[in-house]
Amino acid sequence: MNSQYDLRSTAHKFNFYGEFLSAAPYGSGHINDTFCAVYSQGGTPVRYILQRINHDVFKNATALMENLQRVTAHLSRKIANEPDLSRCALTLIPARDGRAWHSPAQRPVQAGSPESKFL
Repeated sequence: MNSQYDLRSTAHKFNFYGEFLSAAPYGSGHINDTFCAVYSQGGTPVRYILQRINHDVFKNATALMENLQRVTAHLSRKIANEPDLSRCALTLIPARDGRAWHSPAQRPVQAGSPESKFL
């Protein structure tokens, strides 16, 4: 696990189902920090993506997340009849406080559904 961030604690801020197994850096992005959290759901490992927003680039991360929430909701409605909706658009997993992101010290982190592709 990345020693710079408590990924287990951050992952537990979201409404993921199952037992937390692990979390580690994911990919090699240049703007945000991206992590993959793995949960056991009935013995099957399921991956979720966590992303820490870079506040040097995105000065108003809350507005960014509100916009992302609007866009993903719009896309989900638009493709509602697709056979595998979860693989057609990003699905935001709500944080335990009901928002579409967790904001430790006002620094939003978003979580996406398993295998989601970011916009």
